[in-house]
Amino acid sequence: MQPHPEDLRASATYRDDGDVRLEGISLTWRIGANAPDQGTTEPSDWNNGRPDYPHHYEVWLNGRPAQTVDLYWAAWYPHWQGANRHWVCLGEAPAREYRVKIRARHADGAWGPFTDELTVDTSSSQPYSMPVPARATEQQEQEQLGRERHGSLEFPVSRAIRAIRDLDDAPICQEARRLNTSTTWQEVVPPGTAGNPPWNEARGYLEYRKFFRGADVASAANSAFQGLDLAGGDGLGDWPTSALETVDGRHTFTYRYTQNHMGPKWTHQWFITSDGWDPSQGISWDVLEPTPFMVEYHGGGTHADEHLQYTTEVLASRRGRHAIVNIWGGGDAGHDYKGEFFVSVSDVEFA
Repeated sequence: MQPHPEDLRASATYRDDGDVRLEGISLTWRIGANAPDQGTTEPSDWNNGRPDYPHHYEVWLNGRPAQTVDLYWAAWYPHWQGANRHWVCLGEAPAREYRVKIRARHADGAWGPFTDELTVDTSSSQPYSMPVPARATEQQEQEQLGRERHGSLEFPVSRAIRAIRDLDDAPICQEARRLNTSTTWQEVVPPGTAGNPPWNEARGYLEYRKFFRGADVASAANSAFQGLDLAGGDGLGDWPTSALETVDGRHTFTYRYTQNHMGPKWTHQWFITSDGWDPSQGISWDVLEPTPFMVEYHGGGTHADEHLQYTTEVLASRRGRHAIVNIWGGGDAGHDYKGEFFVSVSDVEFA
């Protein structure tokens, strides 16, 4: 049996970049011999980056499951600090108080016990800080280079795949293709990242929101993909949807990678529209739940032409029409190794 998280510690912290400040909760816990205050001493059970630690966690806020988290770490350098800590995004306008607890799923699929529940007051949050992972070696960075195509959500089908790659004949997809000036479905990425890198080394995270100004999330605020921001109307109808049904209480998502990226800074963050969202509003950060329902840290990396699946129980009670937004990105790759990120938006109907 894998060890389960104990000695949970939680504090209110914020991350900022330019005019964007996101509030959140910093979590650390003991897992095996890896303690919250481990410092720079390698845990006795680290096993060269292959400890018997769980990878899949669930964060509960105010008595409800809010987020599933997959923690993976690279074995090619000591990074035990990433195996027992996590930052939960609360958005730009959090509540005053949150009760938080976590649990881990073991290799046999069973959930372990919850940690004690802690109460966090967000009114006095402090700047976020944690050890920033060491950069990859020059050889490892060179291994990341390759084709400039990157990937998108294969299921539920993203707008980029549906409209550009698969040439869906729905009127809104046809109009999207007419408006777009790019046919590269794998590279829905914001412009200008070379001069304004999304990876903020000082805070150790990907600050993507500074690139957006309104209902332009689907296009990554990139005019080459402006057709993906269409919100129906004018006789175009709505975007076609993928039907989502729970299997054993879980939803499964598939991402298609067409480029190799590696390193612990590369993450997936998955957001969903709030209940009552009107598709005619389009998709801005204001219509999304502030806490991503799933976060996945890559560690070892992804490879070209892979299809990887991710599962979450958090959405099991969702019903009706929604949009899912996936942000995939990180540092040590892209523009001058300062980072880049890619956006996928999928229109779904929960059974």
